[in-house]
Amino acid sequence: MLVKYKKLNERTAMGLIAFSCEVKDPKYLLETVQTYEQDENQQLYLYKQDEDFIGIIGFQLVDGHAELKHIALSPSFRGERMSYMLLDAAEKMMRMEITGATEETTRLVEKWKSQ
Repeated sequence: MLVKYKKLNERTAMGLIAFSCEVKDPKYLLETVQTYEQDENQQLYLYKQDEDFIGIIGFQLVDGHAELKHIALSPSFRGERMSYMLLDAAEKMMRMEITGATEETTRLVEKWKSQ
């Protein structure tokens, strides 16, 4: 289940976003999460399974669609099928088209749409 990011989940969000970033510096990760807090056109969701947060997905809202900026899963839950589940849940919740914001997320979104 997708849960909208809240400040009390800041450390969890930083840890999950670290799986999608080459830069692992805590200051950089904190700034990345805070960008989602401060910009109303950016939305960040945590994916909860049972009692644990196992994934994260972040978007930039642009002209009626959502650009995928970040998507990451805890290592024990990785795989395209789980990524697709996150994208399915996000599309259903947000009710708008999802596109990629980076080369990597664009490839993932294209594969997800063609499945």
